[in-house]
Amino acid sequence: MNNGDFIEISFEMRAGADKKLISTSKEELAKENNIYDEKKKYRDIVMIVGQDGLFKEINESFLNAEVGKEYEVVVPAKDAYGERDPKNIKVVPMREFQKNNINPEVGQQVNIGNKIGKVITVTPGRVLIDYNHELAGKDIYYKYEVKKVVTDPVEKVKALIDMDYNDSSEFDVKINENIEITIPENAKFDAYWVDAKYRLVNDIRKYLPDYDVYIKEFYKKEEKKEEKPEEQKNSEKTENSEKPENNENNVKETQ
Repeated sequence: MNNGDFIEISFEMRAGADKKLISTSKEELAKENNIYDEKKKYRDIVMIVGQDGLFKEINESFLNAEVGKEYEVVVPAKDAYGERDPKNIKVVPMREFQKNNINPEVGQQVNIGNKIGKVITVTPGRVLIDYNHELAGKDIYYKYEVKKVVTDPVEKVKALIDMDYNDSSEFDVKINENIEITIPENAKFDAYWVDAKYRLVNDIRKYLPDYDVYIKEFYKKEEKKEEKPEEQKNSEKTENSEKPENNENNVKETQ
């Protein structure tokens, strides 16, 4: 494999001495290990050899990988999510939670002061929060199998959409002399798409540099309510003014 190659893989990622499963592309394996998420689509994923954000050990393994073979990579804790640091465990006054309308509970993940941490203990007046990454101090075990090398430009663009935004299945991608991407209805008013769009364009320029990129966003004009003719409006006003008011003064008891 070479840097920049798109490869489709199945994978499982485990952590710690007990090799607890924390992520996988395999639905049955997720169910067996009680980490199944019904909102997630379990399927083989496309990765880019040498891409940013991958652990160095995994990238190095990709460079020597072959289609159809299975590999396991060990990433030491210090090179993965770092060692646990006691300085990242902080006492936070309860009033900070009250200001944010949060009722802290042990094990709860919270965002206080734009920092995400996990509640360790709750006592009157204060809360102990661990700001270390949940996988800090744990070796990572990454097992994968290369299913194929992706060469089709359309598949590459869809893989980049998956990485930068979300499920690409509803995006229409066409490639002739240029890359044309028509976004689906549900992305048009998604604030996350605004940022993702620029990441996507930058990644296409990086990995498919021979194409210009056109992103199509179609918005139908707002349908106007039909105005009633002025004569009809005046007629309705006259009819309404002639109707008796429905109140105690014009309702008589019948005996």
